[in-house]
Amino acid sequence: MHLFEYEAVFEADPDAVWKVWTDVARWPEWDVSKEVAQLDGPFEPGTRGWAKQRGNLGGAFTVTVVDPGRRWVTECPVPLGTVTFSHLLELAGPGCVRLVKRADVQGGSGPLLRLLAPRMRRDTAASFTALRQRVSDQ
Repeated sequence: MHLFEYEAVFEADPDAVWKVWTDVARWPEWDVSKEVAQLDGPFEPGTRGWAKQRGNLGGAFTVTVVDPGRRWVTECPVPLGTVTFSHLLELAGPGCVRLVKRADVQGGSGPLLRLLAPRMRRDTAASFTALRQRVSDQ
């Protein structure tokens, strides 16, 4: 079941965006939903991590796909299912990038998580704005 998708286009170096976007330990510096995040190894398929969202409990995730500089996917177990977050980075013209984040849920938690999708989408929009600022500050 599809939860949400959000995309943003802005001026930035794709390598700089990738570096910030995949630095899990520093997510809380620009991702408005994250309070703590860690990865238990290199940013590659099979590596597990943990993140705590502001105002919520923390949870585990696993990196399942990494296409360096272009795409990465994580899966998060939830009661009665899994949430998959897909992240895409593309060139969008000279000096511009297009970022897309998509969330899908499999299993019985879908209807409940669908109620949270508007907030997740708003948080993603705010986080992409902060990510853009973080990249431009470097």
